[in-house]
Parts: sequence; structure tokens; C-alpha cells
Amino acid sequence: MPDTKPSAFPSLTLPSASTDQYIVIPSGGTASKITLAGLQQSLGAGYRNASTAAVAAGYAVDTYVAGSAVTVPAGSWKAGTSYNCQFDMTKTAAGTAAAVITVRMGTLGTTGDASITTFTFAAGTAAADTGIFEVMVSFRSVGAGTSAVIDGWAKLLHGLTTTGLSNNTTNLALPAPAASSGFNSTTQTIIGISFNGGASFSGTCVGVKSYVLL
Repeated sequence: MPDTKPSAFPSLTLPSASTDQYIVIPSGGTASKITLAGLQQSLGAGYRNASTAAVAAGYAVDTYVAGSAVTVPAGSWKAGTSYNCQFDMTKTAAGTAAAVITVRMGTLGTTGDASITTFTFAAGTAAADTGIFEVMVSFRSVGAGTSAVIDGWAKLLHGLTTTGLSNNTTNLALPAPAASSGFNSTTQTIIGISFNGGASFSGTCVGVKSYVLL
């Protein structure tokens, strides 16, 4: 059989990630199959999400951050899995409460999902400000009952010092790293965050980027 350049082969159209497609792999003379989702999981693949438009939701009450929800196949969580979310927030001069970020897991991708752990920043002040928040969590363990535990940290880098989004003494705010109580991770398929700027807070989020590495 003559050699063929790769460029001469026909293009392969990959199926949708939502389709239960199989890849057949010869193994010792026997053909075996694996789903695309299973192959992703075995390779430690990533899943991601992002916002598609700015959200001027106000955030004066606990509000799910659009674009922060990352969906993975049920049962995929494992020790060492990590979740990261980065988003901006611009506030008006209104609002002086302490901002709270809640990490949520469930099957809804809304504030109806269970609160797993929270990060509370130093109180804000009555000054307009813009900042970038980042949340990173890792799974210490997974399983049923109360076997699963995550730990993580959050940070805020903002334009003002001692005013605005947080009255910390520098423009870098770091709540204490936190570990969650035990929870059941076997049925959760979505991880994401909600943001609560507190009473009178008026904020706009332009962009959100999030991902999970299994």
C-alpha cells in the first residue's frame, strides 16, 4: 500500500459532546469501545464555560454568575479535580456591605444548587470601583454521604485602596482559604458560583471565564 500524506485523508467531523458516541479501539485483537465522555475523563480532560454578554444584574442579592457554571458527566469528580472562575465586577458608589462568593454544586446551575463553601471579603465603601475576582477550588476527596470535601481560595484585585469593592489596606483582597464540610458528590453535575454584593450594591459584570480540570 503506497504511503499517503495526512493532507490527503478526508476530514473527520466530530460528534456533538452531548451525543453518546463511541470510539472503537483494537486491543489484543479484540475491538473495545469507549464513549467520548469516558475518554475525556480518563485523560483528565477539561470542561469550560464563559459568559456571552455583560450582565448588569445589580448583585444586591445573591445572584448566580452567568458563565460560571461548568457541567461534567455524573460521577466524574475525583480527588485532585480543580475548578477555576474569573470574573470582573464594576460597582457604583452605592453599596458598603461585604461581598460574598458562594461555591455551589448541583444539577441546576442556579442559586437553587447547594452551597458548598463561601468566601467573604472585607466590607466595601461608598465609592465606584472596578475589580477582578478569581476563585479556585480543589477536591480533596469525593464520594457519597459526607465523603466529598473541597478546599479553595478567592482573591480580588481592584483599582482602589481602602475603598470601593473592599476596604482592605491594599488593592489585593484575600479572604482566608477555606475547606468545606463533607457533602455527597455522586449526583452533582454542575459547579459554579454566586455573588452577593449586599444591600444597595449596584454592579455590572462584563466577562466570566470558568473551567474544570478532572
